[in-house]
Amino acid sequence: MRTFDTLPGEPNPSIISSIINLVCPQCGGSMMEYECQGKCRRDWLPEWQWAIHTTRRSADTGQQRLRGGRNS
Repeated sequence: MRTFDTLPGEPNPSIISSIINLVCPQCGGSMMEYECQGKCRRDWLPEWQWAIHTTRRSADTGQQRLRGGRNS
């Protein structure tokens, strides 16, 4: 398994996929509630929250384009 040394907010689809599958992207250990239960014990919640925020923001932008711009 590949390991990652990343900062909160760093975009990486592999990290998000690993979190969804409850596998630590850094050490490959199992995860419980966004925290690694393996060797590194890293808390991945900041990356997950960033991914959700970014995805929602991108979706909102796409919807605004379909409607013809921003509605104030």
